[in-house]
Amino acid sequence: MVEYAKPESSSKAALASYEELGSRMAEHDPRDQYTYMYSKLRSDYTLMEFVGMEGKSVLNVGCSFPVDELYYARKIGHWTAIDISPQSIEGAEKLLRRELHPDLAAKFSFKVADACDLPFEDGTFDVAVSMSTIDHIPSAAGRQKAVDEMARTTKRGGHVIITVPNWWNLPYAAGIWKMMKEKTLHYGYAHLFSPIEIRKMAAKAGLRPVSFASSIAPLDDVWLPGYPAIVRGPAKLEFKIHRTLGYLGRRVGYAFEKPIR
Repeated sequence: MVEYAKPESSSKAALASYEELGSRMAEHDPRDQYTYMYSKLRSDYTLMEFVGMEGKSVLNVGCSFPVDELYYARKIGHWTAIDISPQSIEGAEKLLRRELHPDLAAKFSFKVADACDLPFEDGTFDVAVSMSTIDHIPSAAGRQKAVDEMARTTKRGGHVIITVPNWWNLPYAAGIWKMMKEKTLHYGYAHLFSPIEIRKMAAKAGLRPVSFASSIAPLDDVWLPGYPAIVRGPAKLEFKIHRTLGYLGRRVGYAFEKPIR
């Protein structure tokens, strides 16, 4: 993909946008956008449910509005949210502590930090997640470093979950590239990935894929045993075709495992 802006200007534009969003976070609640939440449920949360979140220590790389924090507050053990934007972190923490009971709010820590240089020891977290965040890092080296850092700070046997916008969805990709060229994209810059690219990046970081999810793919655990065979057979075939088409979804991602050895 052609990068239409210099990395320095793209990075500054993205940061400025996050700062502006953080200053008026309460005015734009993404939970009111059902299409956005549907996409998250089919991709982000499908992967998080696959690895299990109960009682775990979680790192969220790229916080912005704390929709994920609010959604998983009951399940997690402790959750650390980081963002490069001080305004976003301040707004996210203020909103979360306003909405949650103090006992749940105590499970969360918020910190200004760079995804490419995480201020945590090796093997700190059970799960590290990054949802539509590393696509705003303008350089290929920076994006790889962010994945490396997530892998480094995850415990062996733990999981790294990454979801990204997908250039294999060509109508969506064309719109993003057009807005970048015209400098009208909200976040200033977005790198669109292919499912293959994100797998290769994770492999370089020593991770192995254990589950794929897409904004248009069906779940893997659809219950069929109670239906007659004449229904089960065609349904399984349709699900298989539909999952393959999931690689063309607008939002795609993987749950990766950090090997024990």
